[in-house]
Amino acid sequence: MDRTEQPDRQATIFIFIICAREDHRLLYLLLPFMNYLEFLLGAVLRTSTDLRPGAHMEAELLRHIESADVLLLLISPDLLASPIYTRAISLGLERARRGELQLFPILARPISLERTPLASLQLLPRDGRALSEEIARERALLEILHEVLLTCRELQNRRRLSPSSPAASSESRTRGLAAPELLPTSYRLDEVFKRTGLPTVTFVPPSIFEQLKLALVEPGRSVVIEGPSGIGKTTAVQKAVQQLGEEEILRAERPTITFLSARAPADRERLRSLSEWHRGVVIIDDFHRLEPDLRQELVDYLKLLADTQPTDRKLVIIGIPGTGQSFVSAVAFDTAMRFDRFKMGRASDEEILQLIRQGEQALNVMFERKEDILRLVDGSFILTQFLCYYLCVENNVLQTQPSQVAIRHQFDKAVQDLMGTLEVKFDLAVKQFAIAGGPYDQTSLTLLEELRQNREGVLWLSLLQQQEPGRARDLERFFKESWSQAIASYPPLAYHLFCDPTVGVLLAEDPTLIFYLRHCNLEELARKVGKRPAPSRRQIFICYARQDKRWLERLRIHLAPLEQKGVFDLWDDTLISAGSRWEQTLEDAILRAGVAIVLVSADFLASEFIQNNQLPKLLERARLGGTLIIPIIVSPCLFEESELHCFQPALDPQKPLAILPPAAQEQTLVSIARRITAAVTEQP
Repeated sequence: MDRTEQPDRQATIFIFIICAREDHRLLYLLLPFMNYLEFLLGAVLRTSTDLRPGAHMEAELLRHIESADVLLLLISPDLLASPIYTRAISLGLERARRGELQLFPILARPISLERTPLASLQLLPRDGRALSEEIARERALLEILHEVLLTCRELQNRRRLSPSSPAASSESRTRGLAAPELLPTSYRLDEVFKRTGLPTVTFVPPSIFEQLKLALVEPGRSVVIEGPSGIGKTTAVQKAVQQLGEEEILRAERPTITFLSARAPADRERLRSLSEWHRGVVIIDDFHRLEPDLRQELVDYLKLLADTQPTDRKLVIIGIPGTGQSFVSAVAFDTAMRFDRFKMGRASDEEILQLIRQGEQALNVMFERKEDILRLVDGSFILTQFLCYYLCVENNVLQTQPSQVAIRHQFDKAVQDLMGTLEVKFDLAVKQFAIAGGPYDQTSLTLLEELRQNREGVLWLSLLQQQEPGRARDLERFFKESWSQAIASYPPLAYHLFCDPTVGVLLAEDPTLIFYLRHCNLEELARKVGKRPAPSRRQIFICYARQDKRWLERLRIHLAPLEQKGVFDLWDDTLISAGSRWEQTLEDAILRAGVAIVLVSADFLASEFIQNNQLPKLLERARLGGTLIIPIIVSPCLFEESELHCFQPALDPQKPLAILPPAAQEQTLVSIARRITAAVTEQP
């Protein structure tokens, strides 16, 4: 199909591929991948094989290059040796210098490009292997497809943004593949990969961006934007407003744009009287953070606007779906048809790569192993900005480079630098959250573990209780009691984590917090904040007086078959090795134990060390940690007068082991062993 047959020149991407006759076999390997672009983007694909050999071939070749948007060169010795193709390549390079053409040199067969016009260009595949080599050829073809696809989509976005502007095409530059001296301007690193504020050079519009801009200026229709945390909902709205400009909004007869955040107390107060002063466009960010009564008021107001559709007022709500009062499900079907709802998701790998490529072009760099960046950032634009920033720093790239620089993969150091930055931001808040519930409550640590494994950063109480029924009460207590206590003791915690006990949801709204948690050592965190390990019923601690060691030995003999089967693990102080810090070892054993067997005797009750050290810790673990204490009366004593009298003994206190006949002693120890087994295996 000829270019002149296309009715909409601006909407169509034209791709032209040049290769020597000797490389047709390699071209036919590439074509199925390029045909996918025709299907996906509506692009028009032509190759030099479509041209008829003869006197007019060179003119036809140059005409196709003049009208192409994207040019692929299959570089080989035969291509560079041909005078016709040499002149065609020169024209392609010239158009690329003027920013009129996207140029992709592809290494078809090995050749040195030194002292050729192509020497300064980045070749595809990036690993330097020619397509003629069968090793990793499929991966190379996919890489080429991905690079060309990103370029075509970027070009389409620019045309949609300003289809009639001549500047739209002149601003388009080769995506890091043109000669370095062709870069239009110089940037600082912080201008390209932005860690704070709105991205400029590396802004990637979401797929709904153009529809969103239209919805913002359409009179009489409010807008709801939903999506998980950290995906760029607010950025998309701010960039849309920025691109539309005040003039466009004014033409729509809405004189003002007001941004309000549910995080700001003053803004929340203004929202309570919104219906009294509302004129123009009011944008409410973090809607889910509003108090339940205020959320309901605004839901009712949204329904009123949808019913009346006033042309001088417009409401834009940005929030996480399902949190708080659902402002969509609360609206009747007929009313819901009168406002626009946009659902945004996490960034795709393609969108993340587009951000990286825009940064590469601006700084004249090339990131190696982009797949590792994709894995680490997990669909987050802001994490991509951070990680690319630190990778550039590690490679001493602080501004646009005069010649292209390869950004070597130093991910460990970049992640370490990023964690250092995030530690300043999150360390205290995470520690305060971990402390919640007290030293024996593991719920806060469980929630941190769940958060770092959750891509969306959203935890629902009901789902957690279904997954861990044994923790259902602890989880409910955390949402209803421990969270409010944690906020009261450290108010800034609410800035990083949001909890709504009314619907049972916990949010980590910043994806960099999820990244921080994933790279934290939670066991070390637990030790730092004084969390005690959760006791295990399989761990049995035996507390006894030295004078009663013979009863310890007899009990161990009866329990030995069960211990050998792995039913439980027994611990007593005879297991402390020489040279150990015995006090710390003893305390650790008490903390781990879910069952404590206490051999009670007059000597036990008279022991100063036991009464002042071991027994208070066991009683505290029983009260706060759920440790089960089983007293065994081994000799006559004042058991009923001791602090242990509230625990059910394993035998009649009036018939201690010492006064029983030998056969009865053994039979009683058998019964005790069975009771201990039952205590270990039953649900705590």
